[in-house]
Amino acid sequence: MIVDLSHPIENGMTYFPGDPEPRVGPATAEPPWRVSDLHLGTHTGTHIDAATHFIPGGTAIDAYPLERFILSGVVVPLPGLGGNEAIPWRSIAPRLEGLPPGRAVVLNTGWERYWGHDRYLEHPYLAGAAARELVNAGVGLVATDALNLDSTPRGASLVHEILLGADVLIVENLRGLGQLERDRAYRFSFLPLRLKGLDGSPVRAVAWPEGPAR
Repeated sequence: MIVDLSHPIENGMTYFPGDPEPRVGPATAEPPWRVSDLHLGTHTGTHIDAATHFIPGGTAIDAYPLERFILSGVVVPLPGLGGNEAIPWRSIAPRLEGLPPGRAVVLNTGWERYWGHDRYLEHPYLAGAAARELVNAGVGLVATDALNLDSTPRGASLVHEILLGADVLIVENLRGLGQLERDRAYRFSFLPLRLKGLDGSPVRAVAWPEGPAR
């Protein structure tokens, strides 16, 4: 079964403070044709960050091979986290045992329950030391069901600097991670739009089981 991990793009949706407000509406078209007008940023909704999002001269989203976006990985359950609480390395490390380099690590904080509310901006975030350990472990992509891998209330950027500086891709604003089993490996697809030279893209994130439970 393929599991959809993406928030819908629609009017009134949550977006990062200061980013373009997503707007969707009808465009002029000759009946019976229907065309819609989209206004959104590259980091709207469920999206992927390329290195150039933070690193000057970094890799743009269209320059990565497709293999970077369709990859195996594991979900890390992180129950009981509070608002603006750091996620330490010790909470992640046990799930990485035996995980080959280049894989995805997907953080299930449960914070999607606040999507659409102000509380969503006060999400848990990845500790800088944990980000460094993920780089050392050879992880290819880190994803979260929260707004940001850094602390949004503090305006932090260290985790983006560490991960994107090591060319580790970032996916944010996932949903539905509770549908994925704790002890099973999954294949994930985070395919972006082919946006020439840009810093990221909305994605239709999906996952499906890969092999037996671990």
